[in-house]
Amino acid sequence: MKKLAFPELKYFLIRYFVAFIILFSVFFSLFYYDTCSEMAMTKSNIKVQQQALLEGKKEYIEWEMLYVAKETALLADLLSQFKIYQIVDLKDADARKAALNAFASALEIVSQRKEIYDQIRYLDIRGNEIVRVNFNNGHARAVSEDQLQNKAHRYYFQEAVKLKCHGIYISPLDLNVEHNQIEVPYKPMIRLAIPVFDDHGKKQGVLIINYLARYLMNGLKRFNLDNQTNYMLVNKDGDFLFNNQRPDLEFSFMFKDQDKATIYSQFPDFATHLRETNKGQFETELGIVTIVSVGPDGRFNPYCFQEYHIADNASTAWKLVSFVPFDNQADLSNLVTHRRLLMVVGVLLSLVLSYLIAKYQLRVYIDNRRINFLARHDCLTRLVNRDAFQQTATKILKLKAKNNEGACLIYIDLDDFKYINDHYGHAAGDKTLEHVASVMREVFGHKALLARLGGDEFAILLSHTQHVKNPQRYADSLLQLLSCPVEVLPQHFIQVNASVGGSLYQGAGDSLEALMHRADTAMYQAKKSGKNRYAFVD
Repeated sequence: MKKLAFPELKYFLIRYFVAFIILFSVFFSLFYYDTCSEMAMTKSNIKVQQQALLEGKKEYIEWEMLYVAKETALLADLLSQFKIYQIVDLKDADARKAALNAFASALEIVSQRKEIYDQIRYLDIRGNEIVRVNFNNGHARAVSEDQLQNKAHRYYFQEAVKLKCHGIYISPLDLNVEHNQIEVPYKPMIRLAIPVFDDHGKKQGVLIINYLARYLMNGLKRFNLDNQTNYMLVNKDGDFLFNNQRPDLEFSFMFKDQDKATIYSQFPDFATHLRETNKGQFETELGIVTIVSVGPDGRFNPYCFQEYHIADNASTAWKLVSFVPFDNQADLSNLVTHRRLLMVVGVLLSLVLSYLIAKYQLRVYIDNRRINFLARHDCLTRLVNRDAFQQTATKILKLKAKNNEGACLIYIDLDDFKYINDHYGHAAGDKTLEHVASVMREVFGHKALLARLGGDEFAILLSHTQHVKNPQRYADSLLQLLSCPVEVLPQHFIQVNASVGGSLYQGAGDSLEALMHRADTAMYQAKKSGKNRYAFVD
């Protein structure tokens, strides 16, 4: 694009920026709406997936726990059926030992086939272990009589011994403790205890099963869609029982020498929401949180079956929580990246289209200005033409009449212009006319209305005070400058002469036609007086 004049440059820039703002706003609105829609759809898919996934995890946990609770009841029924409490009271030591060994062998078979019970124990009413089968390194083995312990002081025995018939106690999920030390490697454990009654309904002892909760945890690990989502299982206090991304935080409440880590301390920004929500979903600035309650919910306990009931609902009231961070989600990241690229394309497209639109509008503007200029101006001298002069002069005179101000009309007719055309040619005539227009601009400047009426006739309407005070002086200056030799052809100079007539505007009663007539009359007086002079009439 060629170098522009300031008005044209201003016109172009205004339309360029307006077009850019409009186009950018349209593109931005479309991209924003599309991005929000896609983002909402992606988030909705995440919520549906997480809800379904946690429901699946919940069903798995509750099915597994119910299964273990039923097996606990089954073993207790077998103990009652075989009257193990009577074996304990046998006077014959050999018979007692043989019977207990036979029963221990039966429990070994159960433990070996199940592979999910760390210990199966029967304790008498005083807390003494009568039979204990351990499952270590893939093998079930009954413990010798000299290694049996008294567990009356342990909380799970104390809770179980309080139970009535068909009552089952399920302990909190924690790490196994042996000899007052946390067993290493760590063993997540759930203890199920049920009292054993005789035929008369008298409580004789307690069956305790240590369920290896790592099988529960391994099941939770398999129900994952990706490694970016944080899946957690917490107890009623918010302690981590399972955390796929931060296993170091699991069971921190068991270690007195380290800070207790809870889900509320890991996510302080929405800890209150986590506490208050048992089931549901909510969205934060960081990601999407899904919560599903597992186990007892109020008076409902999914581990109760037939006539059996669970004594303590709080111990297995857990929450499954998933946290899907926005910054690690490939779908969301790809969506944002894709939309950013589209936004850059939109900006570039807006810039290009704005340039093309502004350039087109500038071309139309320049063409219209040129058409308007050509319609109102003489092509050769670039002075206003007769029609434009009459229209503009009429407006000026009306304004002068309204303000009671003066004006003066000057007519110019070149002397012997036909001779110049005939003798030197029309090109020389054109040079002469351009010279006249140039002198008019030099003498009167932009404060006067300058016109070429046609042929070799020119008109000047003086409306500025400095011109109207002494129009004769300006007419004299005009004639002097016109007479300066002008080169119309190479090495050919001529002197231009003109007859000038002028008339002063007489106020509201005067008209442009009358003023032009008087100026024309004065101009002819100047010609009759010998040419190359001026004359003014009232």
